[in-house]
Amino acid sequence: MAKERISMGINLRQNKNDKSPAYGKYLPEVDVQKTLSLRGFAKHMTDHGSVYGRDLLEGVLIKITECLPELVSQGIPVQLGNLGTFYPTAEVKKNAAVSSIAEMEGLDPNDLVQAIHIRFLPDSSKLDNISGRAFKEACALELRNIVDTQAVTVNGKIRKMQTLTPISTAVAITRSGGSTPSTGGNTGTNPGGSTGGNTGGNGDGDGGDGLQI
Repeated sequence: MAKERISMGINLRQNKNDKSPAYGKYLPEVDVQKTLSLRGFAKHMTDHGSVYGRDLLEGVLIKITECLPELVSQGIPVQLGNLGTFYPTAEVKKNAAVSSIAEMEGLDPNDLVQAIHIRFLPDSSKLDNISGRAFKEACALELRNIVDTQAVTVNGKIRKMQTLTPISTAVAITRSGGSTPSTGGNTGTNPGGSTGGNTGGNGDGDGGDGLQI
């Protein structure tokens, strides 16, 4: 991890599901920024004091993207140091369960398997724990915006547009007696990327064991 921690933005979105116990409340989600390309990642590594140039690092990363899926496709999990492990899982076709051993004779596994997914399991050892709640300690969280999705008409067609209102602005509007973003207050477009989903339910969970790719 870099010594200087840049903040991870946390946005709040109002739960509009009237069947949810959290209806009307605001839940956190990550303010996900623009995806960094492989070349950009290599440049980032170079800028962080690597003795290797961007071209060499980019070449190594490209080779990883070629070899890792090849090994996983053979059922071989690949562990990338203290980052974590990439491994395969099978998605079963609907109603494809085998009822008895007798039915296994001459069985084609393609008749059972719908898809093969590459999953990522973060390292969770005591020395290099970057999973769930432990990884949160490596992040500098910063509250940023209230997220809302509104229907707008563009060229006669109804489209959904995501709007962001800085939380400080929303608080100031509320204190002054104005309307809040959820009821038609001042909103703006997202200048720094899109927002991510809440993978922890109402705040009690860590999400799943691995990330499906």
